Amino acid sequence: MEPTTKPSAGAYLLFNAQVIPIHKDITTLGRLLENDVVLNDPGVSRFHAEIHWIDGQYTLVDKDSTGGTFLNNKKVSRAVLYSGDLISLAGLPVMFVVDSAKLSKQTEDTTGGLDK
Repeated sequence: MEPTTKPSAGAYLLFNAQVIPIHKDITTLGRLLENDVVLNDPGVSRFHAEIHWIDGQYTLVDKDSTGGTFLNNKKVSRAVLYSGDLISLAGLPVMFVVDSAKLSKQTEDTTGGLDK
């Protein structure tokens, strides 16, 4: 089994021309200031979603939000994240990006390279 430590380069959320690094095993997203990533939008729930680092991959988890959590235009309650995925929290777009050769390779294997 491969180690479950976070990639040294890390993962980021791109939102509203901001780059927000993900440093924790569980990163919370929502409207309240208690969240790790605060999204000031009335459609976003107070505690809308979380991003978990589990077994060497990032997973998006909806926290029973009112407006829903979508990944690449599909409503999800829980889904594995890949670099370049578009997360939508009640219509608010947030891009997930990983700056790691290992996890980027997993993304290429999943989505296919440009030559395919």
